[in-house]
Amino acid sequence: MQLTPHEVLGRWLLMTLGEMGGEGSKQAVLRRIQDRYGAHLTETDHLPQPSNGEVKWENRTAWQRNRMVKSGLLKPYVRRGDPWALTEAGWAAHRDLLSSQRQ
Repeated sequence: MQLTPHEVLGRWLLMTLGEMGGEGSKQAVLRRIQDRYGAHLTETDHLPQPSNGEVKWENRTAWQRNRMVKSGLLKPYVRRGDPWALTEAGWAAHRDLLSSQRQ
């Protein structure tokens, strides 16, 4: 079975952060994604990552977060424990996703 594509995880992350007011702890964001989109995750998404035992979709979402930081959609960590947070560009992408869903 296939894994959920990184692009989809990124859209879910943008939507979730927007719904959470723009930021949240990694654990809170992942919990909210699981609650909202969990039915769309594949069986393979729920398997443990061989390297560290973390659930695959959670690990892949964290990697997607890093890609989104590099592309300017999410804020980088300044210190350990910082929340995952949208930048202005991230808010704009969130608004674009919302408007495309309404059409």
